[in-house]
Amino acid sequence: MNNISLLIQSTGPAPGGATQTVITDYANVTEEAELTTNRFDSPAKLSFTCLENGPAAIVEGSSVELTADGVKLFKGYVFSAERDEDGKTSYVAYDQLRYLKASASYTFENVTLEEIVKKIAADFGLKTGVLEETGYVFTCLIKENESCLDIIFDTLSETIRQTGRIFNFYDDYGALTITEAKNMLVTTLVGDNSLITGYTYKRDIDSDTYNRVKLVRKNEETGRNDVYVHEDAEMIKSWGLLQYCDEVDKNMNEAQIDEMCKMYLQYYNRVLQTISFDAIGIPGIRAGTILPVKIGAVDDLSAPRLLLAEKVTHNFEPDSHTMSIEVKSFQQLGGISIV
Repeated sequence: MNNISLLIQSTGPAPGGATQTVITDYANVTEEAELTTNRFDSPAKLSFTCLENGPAAIVEGSSVELTADGVKLFKGYVFSAERDEDGKTSYVAYDQLRYLKASASYTFENVTLEEIVKKIAADFGLKTGVLEETGYVFTCLIKENESCLDIIFDTLSETIRQTGRIFNFYDDYGALTITEAKNMLVTTLVGDNSLITGYTYKRDIDSDTYNRVKLVRKNEETGRNDVYVHEDAEMIKSWGLLQYCDEVDKNMNEAQIDEMCKMYLQYYNRVLQTISFDAIGIPGIRAGTILPVKIGAVDDLSAPRLLLAEKVTHNFEPDSHTMSIEVKSFQQLGGISIV
């Protein structure tokens, strides 16, 4: 594959009974490779298929490093190998987030998201990199036998809602990282006559839209629930009642719950617009990246607009590099401009 490096590091026997580390570049024997990143809830996944003589040569746990045009894209570990009758072997590798699927119990007091990540990473022997300060403190957070991945992404979601700032949590080439999305801005325009080869656009109020938000707090003094509601009467007339209901921390005060209710309604009370597009590949674009998109046939994209990538899949073949990008909503990205 042109301009692609796929380094496999494995440990095997050496002369004299010792062990040795062997690093091999598999790019020349790889027929295709696919790298997928999601903004929430899952590790980065690298799948690659190659022709090998004899049995599968890459053992489970071997480290994998993928670069394209000198850009570091992925560092992870092989978790599975599958061989077919034609001698093709397909491997699947995940980055460090895969190890956060382990379940654990934690009680956190007066901690931020970045401190939670540091604690969990230390407990599981994972490497951390730059963890930007988020500015939101969890006064009390109790998690019982939950996956560490869920714990981190739940607290990430709450941090975004409470601060109004978009943060990404991901593995940056072998280091767990928290970065504000505005610091992951790509300036290359993607759209009409610029990289895009096809797209699908959708509008709906079916999957993630609410015009009434109802938050409930248990009141131990009265033995009843305190209920807080924010709604948009005009949108209820237009769409019918679409209600979001959830229970909040009993330690939250009335002002905090009311503000949360208001923010939830502001976020969910809209027509959800989604777009998926295929394009010529750009190394370095991953889920959480902000990029300018212009598609004349879509009203809200007739002028360049910054979109936040929810899912990005890169496909590498011997003579091509393409990517598919999914955007879940055209939310306003405050304080960010196209440069």
